[in-house]
Amino acid sequence: MLRTTTFDRKLWQLTTFESISYDKENQLLFIHFLDDTTLQFNAVPENLVFQFILEKNKDYFIERQLKPFLIQHN
Repeated sequence: MLRTTTFDRKLWQLTTFESISYDKENQLLFIHFLDDTTLQFNAVPENLVFQFILEKNKDYFIERQLKPFLIQHN
């Protein structure tokens, strides 16, 4: 089941995206960018998604922690 989380862009100081979706069963993470681009990451463990949600610098986390899981950019 795909669950979506939408962040408060002002609170989190986000300028590139505001929502993510995660399929726990298939370990798929989607980051939905404001320019209608979606990044899809495969085999992302649930604990890493929770770390991402709590991370203050989400853009840095994407680059350092999630990019190895990137499978699709559209």
